[in-house]
Amino acid sequence: MDEQQITDLKNKTTVSIIFLSLRNFGIQGISIFGFFLLTILLGRADVGLFAIVAESVGILGYFSDVGLASALIQQKETPSRSELQTTFAIQQSLVIIALIIVAIVYPQISLAKSYGPKELWILISLCFSFALASLKTIPSIQLERQLNFKLLSTIDIIENTTFYFFAVLFAFLGFGVYAYAIATFIRSLFGIIVIYYFSPWPIGLSFSPDSAKRLFKYGIPFQFNSFIAVAKDRLSNLLVAGIIGRDSFAILAWAQKGPRLPLSFMDAIMRVTFPTFSRIQDQTEFLRRSIEKSIYFIALFVFPTLAGISLIAPDVINLIPKYSQWLPALIPMYLFTINAGIASVTTPLTNAFNAVGKISITTKLMIMWTVLTWIFYPILSLKFGYIGTAVATLIVGSSSIIVWIVAQKVFSVNVFKVILHPFVATLLMTISLWSINLIHLNSFINIFAKIVVGIVIYLGYSLYFSKNEISWFLKQTKWLKKQS
Repeated sequence: MDEQQITDLKNKTTVSIIFLSLRNFGIQGISIFGFFLLTILLGRADVGLFAIVAESVGILGYFSDVGLASALIQQKETPSRSELQTTFAIQQSLVIIALIIVAIVYPQISLAKSYGPKELWILISLCFSFALASLKTIPSIQLERQLNFKLLSTIDIIENTTFYFFAVLFAFLGFGVYAYAIATFIRSLFGIIVIYYFSPWPIGLSFSPDSAKRLFKYGIPFQFNSFIAVAKDRLSNLLVAGIIGRDSFAILAWAQKGPRLPLSFMDAIMRVTFPTFSRIQDQTEFLRRSIEKSIYFIALFVFPTLAGISLIAPDVINLIPKYSQWLPALIPMYLFTINAGIASVTTPLTNAFNAVGKISITTKLMIMWTVLTWIFYPILSLKFGYIGTAVATLIVGSSSIIVWIVAQKVFSVNVFKVILHPFVATLLMTISLWSINLIHLNSFINIFAKIVVGIVIYLGYSLYFSKNEISWFLKQTKWLKKQS
């Protein structure tokens, strides 16, 4: 890769990250606002029901392409038509098998749990969404390989806005939990129409043994990690839901919603850097600097946002009438926030391992996290309820220090050094904002004061100690304006 190619890749990656970050913040902003309205209009049990069924159907997604999509994105060469159609054929076969299994298993579960029409219609809508989502895989692969995240961002925002608009509308009209099902049907139809309008491809079914063998070589190990992730996250969540019940599971869903917003910036960087790291994996020094820069800017934006959300959450609850039902979610939210901060640094590193083909490292880490999850989640959930679940999450997340150590050996990246200034700045900001609570202002003024003071303290520290990094970022945004 020559200097001009590296420069072009840098520029294209920067543009994609900025657009995708704006997209993710937009989506998460819409999602949080829509979820906020739904938690006012619906009871905790309804919110918990949708969260549980969504977790159940989400499991199907991990079995829908056995890693072939990631293999197509990761490979250096442009995917051939044979590879695309082979991937599509295998994926659709797996989707059909998964839906047949659901159709066979659900009646037994429904009978045992005395489920009614609410549960059935939510399940049907999510299965419908799952089936249509599988049809979007190839167009999405093509756009990701082109690093055309601006278009992907637009499509995702349209889908998310559509879902929450109709969910809130029908909840307001008195449809209760059925609002989720209606909105899911509408979002799925909108999504498939929009992505094929902007990114069509000649749909076809074929099977090339050579293409399948080549894709499976990378895809199977990659998907094995996804299968482990299913056991670690989705299945453990269902186990927890069975232990603590719908109401308590809704509290956990609410507690995780706020910390999810800042992580959207991390998701944007990871989505772009996966194909980018794959292309520069032979450029050792360039790869190291790119990983460090990614982690630094994730920490720079994620750390203070996580702290700010946690510190104003009690004021938001106290400000809104009849919102006190979510007060129990504050302590779990604080624990999820700390865990999200750890994950914001750890996840990009595992993403880098996968991008350069070191999937075996990720596999070992996933096995470790899965074992810890299945030890601590059920024990602490049984003993302490939803608080125990949140504590277990933090215990498992804290083991990620191992990833940081491994990354230093593999990439020569010193994570502690990279995140030092964002962490110290966030700590100073947190202490200052917590002190404002001692003044006992009303909730609205408290929120305003915390936002202003937090921005001043964090920016002041960052501009003094991280001037070079921030200057670099501002130069990228100026370059972006010239291109638009």
